[in-house]
Amino acid sequence: MTMRNRMILITRRQGQAGEMIREIELRGGTAVVVPMIGTGPPRSWTECDAAIGRLGTYDALIFTSVNAVESFVGRTRVLGVPASSLAEARSVAVGEATASALTGSGLTVLLVPEKFAGSSLASALGDSLSGKRVLLPRGNIARDTVPDALREGGAIVETVTVYVTSGPEVTDRRGFVHRVLSGEFDVLTFASPSAAVNFGTLFRAEELRAVPDHARIAVIGPSTADAVRVLGLEADIVARESTARGLVLSIDEYYH
Repeated sequence: MTMRNRMILITRRQGQAGEMIREIELRGGTAVVVPMIGTGPPRSWTECDAAIGRLGTYDALIFTSVNAVESFVGRTRVLGVPASSLAEARSVAVGEATASALTGSGLTVLLVPEKFAGSSLASALGDSLSGKRVLLPRGNIARDTVPDALREGGAIVETVTVYVTSGPEVTDRRGFVHRVLSGEFDVLTFASPSAAVNFGTLFRAEELRAVPDHARIAVIGPSTADAVRVLGLEADIVARESTARGLVLSIDEYYH
């Protein structure tokens, strides 16, 4: 058995699904994108703008998602921050995709942890930022795992909201639930805890319990697996490498 002719549901935004689509199609599968997360600007940019105004005072900028990079860098451009100022900023990324977004935006990446998870990031940094000022741009529903761990290591952490998340981009709830429970998708993929949580909001309790009877669940990492578990489900596939390609490779290995 292989991925050939398998229908794979991608729950990322269309603009972030390109690599997964290519990797799936390369292996003969069919990718279907139904975003479980929408993003938008925060209600107010006041705190973020103030932080950008003192950009040079931070010893490090820490990013735990591509969305955070895109929103923060986009805001610096709106404010007219020189590219040279961004290039001088010392940044830490939670994973390769986030690191790629940073370098593509002209920022210098100091560290990418071996395991692409927020807790691993804090562990990799240890107490190297003790007494240092750190800025953590993030989404409105981000967990406090990273800032709490950094503070335990002695860092002076400031968080600012640079984007807000919204629910699934599904206009026909019943139609989508039917597609899942009729077995249209061989694999449901989740690349973030928020995607899994939002997926769960579309289903009634008895419908959610029936999901494993009709599709396998694949997640990008341990924190997303935990979010799936909170829904009362279990991930059949956890990516060995928490990247889009790593997730697809793990699905392919599962079917081999």
